Amino acid sequence: MSFHPAGQSTAASLTRRGWLRVGGAGTLSAAWSVRSVDPAAGRIVARPGAQFGQAKSCILIFLSGGHPQHETFDPKPDAAAEMRGPFQPIDTNVPGIQYSELLPRTARVADRLCTLRSLATDDNTHGSSAYYYYTGTNKIRGGVPLGKTDRAADRLVDWPSIASIVGKLRPSEASPFSAVIVPELILNNPGYLFAGQDGGFMGRGWDPQVFHCDPSRPRYQIDTLGLGEELSAGRLARRRELLSHLSGHFGAGGKSRQVATFARQVQQAFEVLMSGPARAAFDLSQEQDRLRDHYGRNHFGQSLLLARRLVETGVRFVQVNWPREPGDLSVGNPVWDTHFDNAGRCRDTLCPPFDLGFSTLIADLDARGLLDETLVVVLGDFGRTPKINQNGGRDHWGPVMSGLLAGAGIATGQVVGASDRNGAYPTDRRIQPEELAATLFHLLGINPHTHIEVAGRPFKISTGEVVAEVLGSGPVTSERAVAGGRISGLPDFGRGPLSNGDFERGQILQGRFGSAEFWVARPSWTAARPAAFAVASKVVLDQEEPSVASVAQLGFGLAGDAAAGVINPGQTAMLAQEIYNQRPGRYTFQVHIAGTADSESAAQWHRHFRTRIVIFRFTDLTRDVGHIEELATTEIDMRFAAAPVAWQVSRLLKDQQGGGGELHKGIGVAVIVEKTGKAIDLKAAGCRFAVLQVTRARVRFLPRDFEFSYYDRNRDGRLDRDEAPSFLAADFAELDHDGDGFLEPTDLDHERAF
Repeated sequence: MSFHPAGQSTAASLTRRGWLRVGGAGTLSAAWSVRSVDPAAGRIVARPGAQFGQAKSCILIFLSGGHPQHETFDPKPDAAAEMRGPFQPIDTNVPGIQYSELLPRTARVADRLCTLRSLATDDNTHGSSAYYYYTGTNKIRGGVPLGKTDRAADRLVDWPSIASIVGKLRPSEASPFSAVIVPELILNNPGYLFAGQDGGFMGRGWDPQVFHCDPSRPRYQIDTLGLGEELSAGRLARRRELLSHLSGHFGAGGKSRQVATFARQVQQAFEVLMSGPARAAFDLSQEQDRLRDHYGRNHFGQSLLLARRLVETGVRFVQVNWPREPGDLSVGNPVWDTHFDNAGRCRDTLCPPFDLGFSTLIADLDARGLLDETLVVVLGDFGRTPKINQNGGRDHWGPVMSGLLAGAGIATGQVVGASDRNGAYPTDRRIQPEELAATLFHLLGINPHTHIEVAGRPFKISTGEVVAEVLGSGPVTSERAVAGGRISGLPDFGRGPLSNGDFERGQILQGRFGSAEFWVARPSWTAARPAAFAVASKVVLDQEEPSVASVAQLGFGLAGDAAAGVINPGQTAMLAQEIYNQRPGRYTFQVHIAGTADSESAAQWHRHFRTRIVIFRFTDLTRDVGHIEELATTEIDMRFAAAPVAWQVSRLLKDQQGGGGELHKGIGVAVIVEKTGKAIDLKAAGCRFAVLQVTRARVRFLPRDFEFSYYDRNRDGRLDRDEAPSFLAADFAELDHDGDGFLEPTDLDHERAF
């Protein structure tokens, strides 16, 4: 395979062989800038082209599913409420540029970013719109339009990805890899591969190297890089020598294209296995714990750190795809595809890891002197609808999307393009994927008008023109502002579905009584009515009374004063929390409850009060615990003056793909004490105090599509702590019923009892 620039005939005085000799298989000298051919003279003519070849490497961050412009890089405060959403814009550190309040850390590095607000495909279909960005074209082989389709990959006709073309035309001089994808390829539900992510019709030999991994896992390992205990370096070297002899034998008879491709792949594989630096790039344990924390101890954040380590070793192109979550192949809002619960997903699950990881990547590259030679790009499938739907989601929207550029050859501290007041359509400098692809090629030192020959037929790698407005060599302004938004420590990405289950964090209102973080108390205890029927927490912050445990309390007479007031039928005291990142699967809510009461109150409790724990769903988008529907309930037989007793309630929850729609507006768990029968006057009844104490609360989650064997890497029929997925890790000891340090399938029988 060879290439020649657009417009050059095979009879031109500069032959394809000459191009290869001058350009280094597509690696055109940066000093030449952008090149064109003068057909009359049959020679190469240089024309000015800013920042050509300034990027040695590129990191493409792809937010699979399609991120919403309103909740990220293009907030619309003047739009109607049903369009702008619940989040406010915040100032970045560049005057006049604002992002969503969900990105406070990204706002602090805006001077090193170029914000694109007018990207457009006009295609509302995941597969074809994403294909457009992966490849820089919406055509297939022969120039035929792909059409608006979610079809699976077809390498016979699919256009090669930008990563593949970069890998071919700008091969790495230092690493055995030229183009890499981590931590996984992008799949459509229920699990097939989207088109446009590989070498397509160029052939498998130009596929990017895909490393399926979760670098956030303890002692994670990429199988293709492990030598294995039975294969020593010496034996590996001898096998390489043998294959070399075999390759020479086949070469004597003339290598076919398939043999040549195989030989190249074998050579690359041995280089990886024998190369210390290439293998060491995947060892994140060499990084300082503090830096790993700042990237975020999660799948996405650690993948960004891995990307930085890969470009350090000389990899030309690293694509970091937003990773899937357990259970989301059977959910209607996977990854950034927020068809429902857009606000909750962006607030809790999507924006925090992006904000932390991306801002750290930019700062880390900058601190190491790598940002000046590394192009960083943030894209997605498309934007999201301006109008929020009835399930609180945003749907597919191809007419406009926001993205980011940073690093080598980029004029930063600016916005290029604009959308209208609703974030619906471009109003200035519409940018299509062809133009963006041409710009990436240009910055990486590849003439966007280059042709590559495949099976004797040429194809042009790009039909777009470079977006000149984004080119530069640093911030376009020296003015700076104080970035807004709230930053309060590093997010806890391992917290699981429920937070503060031991009630160790809270705010003191008076004495030891207060409210526990993340929990909703209704009605909450107040100093004005200390003896009323209410909910409070007892949080020990100063440890003056270390014998007093941190607990949540429901009942009356909580502060030690004799109870007073009338409790009417149906009146409740509720302790509740919204479930974090709800997904289809089985949820088990477990609480440890004890109680204390005076003798009269204890005697009357069962006649007047009903206590239960519940899993519920919200019935409207306000997520007000006053508007819920109980999905599962367990009655508690309250015993006072006894040790805490564990109670639990469990339910398999589905979304619209499972036929239930139970997750659309959010779900939660609660402990509820409800007055039954007739009204009771506490003082007249002689009731002084009755307090239900919740000493511990947990929510366990098992995805609906959980497969034990998928996580059993060593195939021994059990999971150790390193193999156990994050959703089991927090409750590992409790699920390990025989205490042998392993989880067997029988340990999860109840969790999987669908």
